[in-house]
Order: sequence, then C-alpha cells, then structure tokens
Amino acid sequence: MKQSYFYLGGICLITGLLFALQFLSPAGLLQSNPVSQRMVNLTTTINNLETEIAAQQDYIESTRNELNQLDNQANIEKLQLMQQELKEAQIHAGLTSVAGPGVIITVDDNHSGQKANPDDDPQHYIIHFEHILSIVDELKTAGAEAITVNGQRLITTSEIRCVGNVILVNTTRIAPPFEIHAIGSPSLMINMVNYGELAVLRSSNYPVHVEESDELILPAYKGDLQFQYAKLGGL
Repeated sequence: MKQSYFYLGGICLITGLLFALQFLSPAGLLQSNPVSQRMVNLTTTINNLETEIAAQQDYIESTRNELNQLDNQANIEKLQLMQQELKEAQIHAGLTSVAGPGVIITVDDNHSGQKANPDDDPQHYIIHFEHILSIVDELKTAGAEAITVNGQRLITTSEIRCVGNVILVNTTRIAPPFEIHAIGSPSLMINMVNYGELAVLRSSNYPVHVEESDELILPAYKGDLQFQYAKLGGL
C-alpha cells in the first residue's frame, strides 16, 4: 500500500515539474506575462503598419509619376495649342505667306485714250490710288482673306495713297500696270468687282483683265510693325 502511495507521489511530482517547465518556457512565460504579450501584439501591429505605410508610399510615388506624366502631356498639348493659335494669328495678321484659290485683277492706264486726246488732261487717263482702293475694298467685302497689290501684302495698317504722281502701298512705290491678287472665293470676288469699280474703268476704256486661279501664293508682309501709341488694353 505504501508502495502505491510512493508511485502516486512520484507521478504527481513529475506532473508538477512538467507543468512548471511549461511556464518557464518562452511560450509559457509569454502566456503567463500580460506585459510581454502586449509587447508582442504592439510589435506585430507596428510591423503591419510599416508594411502598409510602405505600400501607401509606393502608391503615392506611382500616382505622382502618373500626375507628372499627365502634367507634361498637358503642357505639351497646351504648347501645341499656343503654337497653332500663334500660327493662325500670324496668318490673319498677314505675317506669313499663304496659298489658296483666288483671282488676279490687272488694271492699267488708258494709253489709247491719252493718245486719242493729247490735249486733254492726262490725269483723266491714269489709274489713281482711289481706283485701287475701291477694288481692294470690294474684294474685302466679297470675303477676300489675303490681298497683295504689285506684290505688297496688305494688312490692317497698310496704306494705299498718292504722293504727287506716285502711288504708295506700304510706303513702297508701285507703278502701272497694277496687279491685284486676292485669295478667297473666286466667284464671289469676281461678281463683286465686275459690277463695281471694274465696270467703271471698263466704261472709260481702261485696260482691265480678271483671271481666276486655283492656287495663288501671296507673300508675307515685310513692312514695319512698330506701334507708337497703341498698346495692350489694361497695361
């Protein structure tokens, strides 16, 4: 009987030792220590946050790169748009050569009339700047988009005037015969001038010739563009 008690006591002792060793092991110590378990939880949480932060930083960097690419593309498109607007402005201002369908109008002094009436005032048989100015105005009314007179490109500040017996266009002296090129609808411009100033010149026997062209090439304006008084509004 005592031997049974001895064996039973031994078993209990061994069991107690095993139970104590469980608490002495790292896992057992952590399970039995709330502070240590909290430290483990905090470390895990920090590691998870660091991983998430790194992922967010990668996303931010990727998004920033995409935005930079979009911004660069937008700048390129904006620059291209500005260049196109500048080109169109130069065309409208007459600062670049242009090509297109149009008409060629040639008028000359009435030499035959002057010879037939040598005692008459020769001013009655020459082309005056008013004749050219009227033809140009009629072409503009008919929608002409670009006009030259004897190779001189007309812009908004161009002048067609007379100084003595000399006709000036853009301060450049021109002489007969006067050749006017205009880009636009040929039919509209021809109809306009034929019933306007050209009809008057023909009735007075001035040499007049009108020719339609599929493509004219008009040079750019080459005169002075300095303004003494005009400036951008608000400046």
